[in-house]
Amino acid sequence: MSYLIWLGFIVVAVTDARENRIPNLYLLLILAICIVDKGLSAAPVDNLLWSAVAGLSFFVSALLLHFIRVMAPGDVKLLGVVGFWLGWGNLIDATVWIALSSVVVGVLYAVMNRAESGSSIKQLVSKYSMIAAYGSSSHAALSAGEKIERKLRMPFAPVVVIGLAMYQYF
Repeated sequence: MSYLIWLGFIVVAVTDARENRIPNLYLLLILAICIVDKGLSAAPVDNLLWSAVAGLSFFVSALLLHFIRVMAPGDVKLLGVVGFWLGWGNLIDATVWIALSSVVVGVLYAVMNRAESGSSIKQLVSKYSMIAAYGSSSHAALSAGEKIERKLRMPFAPVVVIGLAMYQYF
């Protein structure tokens, strides 16, 4: 069963990386496989209950991040499924590995964006320090004469799968 769950997560990660969306059907299939896997364990009711609590807590935490516009809705649902799969006792360790992988992948995306935009590091630092100090409206006033840069978007499902793989390995 574990191989099917991993295959499902890899399919979700590739789909998110290509299309910037996570289909609900894939998440429901992974969740169904997780339910069957937990149901066939030694203490099925206990495992299902604690997995549901873990999934719900991961989902609510991600939903709060969605409300402050940090996370997309598909990522919220993905983290709910991940929480259900991991169970209650593994959430903090997996969160650390997911956070570490998000930093590494985020830095790589930022470097790629910088290379494509042609901006110098000094320009980027001054732009983002102005945004941090005065808000996004100051950036709009400063860059009225400049071309509008495209927004940096990073698919989160590959980051989650990389973090889960690091959690399982280490």
